[in-house]
Amino acid sequence: MKDRIQKLCKRLSRFTLEEIALIAELEESEIKIILQGLIKENILTVHDNNYIYNNVEKDAKVRKRLPLMFEYHSPETIEMIVKCFCAEIEVNKIIKILEPQKNCINKFFAYFREQIYEQQLQELNKYLKENPCVPRERDYMGKKIYLYLYKHKLFVSKNFLKAVNVQNYSDEYRLEIKNIYLRSHRKVLNISYKKYFHLHLAEQIWRYGKDFSQLAKELKFALFD
Repeated sequence: MKDRIQKLCKRLSRFTLEEIALIAELEESEIKIILQGLIKENILTVHDNNYIYNNVEKDAKVRKRLPLMFEYHSPETIEMIVKCFCAEIEVNKIIKILEPQKNCINKFFAYFREQIYEQQLQELNKYLKENPCVPRERDYMGKKIYLYLYKHKLFVSKNFLKAVNVQNYSDEYRLEIKNIYLRSHRKVLNISYKKYFHLHLAEQIWRYGKDFSQLAKELKFALFD
C-alpha cells in the first residue's frame, strides 16, 4: 500500500489530501497515516494543506553538480544572491545586507556568468551543426572572441569553432552582428574584464530585453534544473 501511494505522490508532485484520497480510492483518514510517514522520511513536505513530493534523486544530482560553495549557504541566501545578480546590484552593496563576504559573492557571480556562457554555447553548437557559418572576429585588449548570429540572436565563443561547409554571413547579418555587439560591448569596457571578457559579454547579450523576473527564472533554471 505504501509503495503504491508513494508512486502516486511522485506522479502528482503536488496535491491535497482530498485529491489523492479520491484518486487512490481510499478514506482520507487511512491515507493520511501513510502521508505522515512519508513526511517523516523526508519524501513529502506539506505547505498550506498542499503535499509536495521531494525529488530527492534530482536534488542530489543538482547538489553534486554545483560547486561546493552552494553547500555552505542557505537556500534563502542563494536565492537572494541570484536576485541581486539579476538586478545588477553592486557586490559592495550586497555584502552590507547578506552574510557572505565580497570574495564569496564574486565567486557566485563568476559561476553564474559561466553557466550563462555555457548554456548559450550549447545552443550555438546546435545551430552550427545545422547551418555552419564563418564567425565574425573581435579583439578586446589582445583577447579574441568569435561572434555568431542565428535567428537574430548573437552568440559568443572564446574559441574558433571548427565546422565544415561553412558559409559567410551576408552584409545584412554582419551589420546586425556589429550593432548587437556594440550595444553589449559598451557595458563591459573595463580592464578588469579582460581575462573573462567572453563571460561578461555573454551576460550582457543574455540580459538584453528581459525584465527581472525573466532573468531570475532563466538563471535558476540554468543552475538548478
